[in-house]
Amino acid sequence: MALINCAECDRMASDQAAACPHCGAPIAEQLLPANKGAKKPASRSIGFALGVGIFLVPVVFAWFLLRPGHSTASRVIGFAWLAFILIGVAGSERASTQTRATSSSQSQPAKAAAPLNEVSAQQLAQVYERNTVAADQQFKGKRFRVTGTVDSINTDLFGKPYVTLRGGVSQFIEPQFKLDSAHRNYAAGLQQGLRITLVCRGRGDVAKTPMSDECVPVN
Repeated sequence: MALINCAECDRMASDQAAACPHCGAPIAEQLLPANKGAKKPASRSIGFALGVGIFLVPVVFAWFLLRPGHSTASRVIGFAWLAFILIGVAGSERASTQTRATSSSQSQPAKAAAPLNEVSAQQLAQVYERNTVAADQQFKGKRFRVTGTVDSINTDLFGKPYVTLRGGVSQFIEPQFKLDSAHRNYAAGLQQGLRITLVCRGRGDVAKTPMSDECVPVN
């Protein structure tokens, strides 16, 4: 037997007494634990089935891990596995897309290069004389093959060689074809009256005179 302080009147009373002799408050109720009435949440453990589910279907079972009772470690492992699976799926899909694109490009037959438009220097000059707009649509910014007879061999203000080919609408308007510096030796070996073939890029015209650059000799 022990003496305790009554919770109601704060006087000494025996812990074996049914009630406080001073105020009549029940002693037995005062001896009950303060948290006896509170329900302790049940601790959940990850069973075998739930563990297999988390491994196979991480999205669904990661949601189950949010339910009360699971430990922090269980939730961390579950969501880490979910993130790992999602990253793996995204990487697999990206690799699959790249593989399909590669296979598609390999399966398609390579497109043959469009044949170059072939024209003589005289025809080129006549096209520009008739209609500059139509001539630009056909030749400007495009590569074409031109054949003609050398009229003159010159250099521009920057020292780059160019040749004029006979066939202009007059002797003062001969089509011009600029060679790049790599073909300076080729230009140095040309002579008037020599028939040559070049592959050039059209540059439009200057006062109805066809201009071309990036010319590469064919013969």
